[in-house]
Amino acid sequence: MTIPRPLALPLLLCSACSLFGGKTADTAQPQPQPVIEQESKDAARAGDAAAIAQMKQMDAQIEQNETKLRTALEAALGKASPMPGGQTPKPASETMAALREAKITLYLEPVLDAQGKPVADGFVQLKDSYTDKVAVLGRKMAEGKASKKEQKFVQNGAKHVMALNDLKAQVRAAVDPAMNAGWMVTTGSMTTMQMAANMIRTRRQMEMDWTDEDYAMVQQLLSSQQRREAVAAVSIGLMGAYQVAFAEGGDPTVVETVAEATLAALPMQGEATLEEAKAYVENFDANVQSAQVQYEDQMRKTFGDAEYEAKYKAQIDSMFAQAASASTAQSASERVAATNATYEEHLKLCAAGTARKDLPPGTMVGPAKCDEAAAAAQGGTLSPDALAQLLGKAGSIDGKSAARAGILLALDKIPGGKQVKRALEGVKALRDGDPSVALRLAADLVPMPGPAKMALGTAASIAEALPKAKRNARRMRG
Repeated sequence: MTIPRPLALPLLLCSACSLFGGKTADTAQPQPQPVIEQESKDAARAGDAAAIAQMKQMDAQIEQNETKLRTALEAALGKASPMPGGQTPKPASETMAALREAKITLYLEPVLDAQGKPVADGFVQLKDSYTDKVAVLGRKMAEGKASKKEQKFVQNGAKHVMALNDLKAQVRAAVDPAMNAGWMVTTGSMTTMQMAANMIRTRRQMEMDWTDEDYAMVQQLLSSQQRREAVAAVSIGLMGAYQVAFAEGGDPTVVETVAEATLAALPMQGEATLEEAKAYVENFDANVQSAQVQYEDQMRKTFGDAEYEAKYKAQIDSMFAQAASASTAQSASERVAATNATYEEHLKLCAAGTARKDLPPGTMVGPAKCDEAAAAAQGGTLSPDALAQLLGKAGSIDGKSAARAGILLALDKIPGGKQVKRALEGVKALRDGDPSVALRLAADLVPMPGPAKMALGTAASIAEALPKAKRNARRMRG
């Protein structure tokens, strides 16, 4: 899995020594809160806009998947060839009805490699009972040992070979976008999360208030993600409709119903609102850790522990660690306050009798200042006035609180978590041959109401009503 990295944003923060104006330890004094120029804030926002513009290139992936989906839909309806330069087949529902009349059973099974293991993340292929039996009879036919009944079977079925090949090509066209649906939603959701984390981190560090223009950038990210979810959902839905049609007792016209409604809905568009963008940002920090738990749990279920550990865990852990750090990034004021607080603590250690050489490494308190603190101490402590005089300012230090600690577990507001779960579970249901689950998840995955969502819901209801709708699952599992 390759997850694009957004543009790095400049931190534009001072180091510990620059907080003290480059002075030596003996002359250093705590500094007032820093002022970050508007020019720097404008540059940070320009960096956000550039990063989002770069991420928009990911929309090419959506376009590619939607183009493949359109081809699969038009092929299913008999309106276009499923492959470049090929002939336009009959509608899939018509072909399936004719093959069923000819007593040819259709089913799906995983594509296997030479060792008999599933390939390409569990991609499936259409198989049929006629081709299976011909493969068994091949040697007997070649040696002239087939019975008249067997010869007649081969001859009678030969007239359906072209139809079978057309239908297999139609299904192949639907498999690719469906099986890639989970990754499209997952990578998009994680990249959206990373982009939002960078924006949150920059605004915390540079003490920038969120503006409507900032939220509008997040709105763009969420709209693109909604579009991914919609394309993924209907891709899963078309494949699920095929599975319903192949099931014993299934209605082939369900493919036509889903394909027509989906084709009419293309091109898919995301419709995130500014309010959704604000809610995404407001709930972001509190839910990143919960999101990681849910992502990992679902991916382990989908791919198995071994494959997840070997291929995905390191990169996903890194992505979430970066996102989580946005909630603890210190602002410039917090960094100054923390440095000042450390300086005060070291002065108090000197007052209590700690030698300068025994202060913690990297201290900003020099030997002369440490001696001054010891001389000003009364009974090993510094009065507020003595401390203020040492610090070079009146009054006591008003320290800032540290960055927020702890993360709430509000699972219902996990950024993209539910949709990722639905996409991955939907693809897994297709591989397992469970169309009722795949279609129901696809219907839930479509982010916007409309004919496509309604058609998927109808197809799911049809699948759930079939007593033998899971027949394919048993065959696919062997």
